Amino acid sequence: MEVLNFIFGLGIAFSIFGFIWALFMILLNFITTRLNIDLKQIHFLVLRVIKYVLLVSVAANYILDHQSPDSGGVETSRMILGTVVMALYFMGKLQKRTLFNQFAQNKLLALLAPPIDPKTEGYLFSGSIVFFILCLQVPRIVSNPLVNWFTESINSVYETAVFGWVFSAIAFFFLINILVRAANVIGSLVTGQPINKPKAGGFKFGAQMGSNPFEQFREQQQTDDGFVDYEDVTDSEDVTDEDNKKLD
Repeated sequence: MEVLNFIFGLGIAFSIFGFIWALFMILLNFITTRLNIDLKQIHFLVLRVIKYVLLVSVAANYILDHQSPDSGGVETSRMILGTVVMALYFMGKLQKRTLFNQFAQNKLLALLAPPIDPKTEGYLFSGSIVFFILCLQVPRIVSNPLVNWFTESINSVYETAVFGWVFSAIAFFFLINILVRAANVIGSLVTGQPINKPKAGGFKFGAQMGSNPFEQFREQQQTDDGFVDYEDVTDSEDVTDEDNKKLD
């Protein structure tokens, strides 16, 4: 039961952080639009690195705040469990982005799913896990005003009546998704199959039940005009016109 409560608490932290980050992205888009600043000048990867550094820091701070006062540090069991949950979380995101990358090979679907570099994604997520472990080992890394503000904001939002219920529901589905993903990983290890191969059924379940809707909204914002190249659409239209002429 303690393990389930621990994962549920991380789900609360992840979901509310995604909500706050989505508000930040809306504000950033509004400011850059008002100032006529092209968001392409702000590299897409830079914003994602900042986001994951903050997310990992907030998650580590959550574990540090809920540790036993007499332990003198993070318990080994909590560190291992937190690292496993973080790895499963990033594994799900990597599988989702890999599947989106397959969609992006179609010129029309590329508007909805911009192409990504799987190696870059792997380095980003691996680095995030390493940084997460480092934060647990060296707590002073997350002891700063910015991370403390995020932590206090998450607690304040969760203590609000309506928002607390909404994010509790999201955290519950996050818990279910983590457990299902862990079972799939164990099954893949037993059968000798690759654990990072996206599966249509599992992906659909994880995307609908385990993903944060506020984070999905933020990712949709990143596929708007500031982040998407529309040149491929004209190519597909030209090919269609030529084919129509041949048919005539």
